[in-house]
Amino acid sequence: MPPRTRKAWPSLLSALIVLLLVGTLSFSLLRMDYDWDFGFLASYLWNEEEQKPGLILLGLWGTLRISFLSILFGSIWGLFLGIILHLREPVSAGAAKLCVDLFRNTPVLVQLYVAYFVVGTAFDIEAEPAGILTLSLFCGAYIAEITRGQLDVFDRGQLDAAQSLGFSPWQCARHIVAPQATRRMLPPLIGQFVSLVKDSSLVSVISLTELTKAGLGIVSVSFKSFETWFFIALLYFLVNQCLATFGRHLERRLSKGEAHA
Repeated sequence: MPPRTRKAWPSLLSALIVLLLVGTLSFSLLRMDYDWDFGFLASYLWNEEEQKPGLILLGLWGTLRISFLSILFGSIWGLFLGIILHLREPVSAGAAKLCVDLFRNTPVLVQLYVAYFVVGTAFDIEAEPAGILTLSLFCGAYIAEITRGQLDVFDRGQLDAAQSLGFSPWQCARHIVAPQATRRMLPPLIGQFVSLVKDSSLVSVISLTELTKAGLGIVSVSFKSFETWFFIALLYFLVNQCLATFGRHLERRLSKGEAHA
């Protein structure tokens, strides 16, 4: 069978779109009557006098820490809710659906205000635990729907065949369901994780030190908003690009394992 030739128009269209975006941005920047100066940001990266990380690096560490913990706890909570939704037990599934709908259908900014200023005040919860808890519940609601969707479309015949061979329910879940569901869930999960990293910028409203809060502090002192926010945006891009690249690498590894199976 002769190799299938690739069509050239998708690549040409993609290149045209990229050139259009780059050209629009370049033209807009050149039209601005503004004296660009990114050098002042060096002192906010590293404090030479005290020999310690500056405000930007502290904010980056805060973003990474909050995002990682929120992804970790949100994944555990989302998998738990997704399994309950899949089992369709009336009482527990109804409660899980209510929780998912509540956190999916309300703005995360409102959730942060409620978690910190209402629940946090009542139970004496600090800003960081309140922020991580809110982002975890918000992320978990989306992961629950991803999990439920993959479990609902899973081929039941594979489980019946495995049980006929003497597999226990745990062995079926570990060796049959989990590997296949993980491969299918990985792309939407990575997309949700990338979105969560960006949503972590909202915790600045409860005075948590992360990239956006750091940017606000720098702008209030230097009044150089363009350089500051361009650089902050670049850091967000690099963090999410690393996350997306790792996700694609993991997806390829799992796809190779499936092909060799």
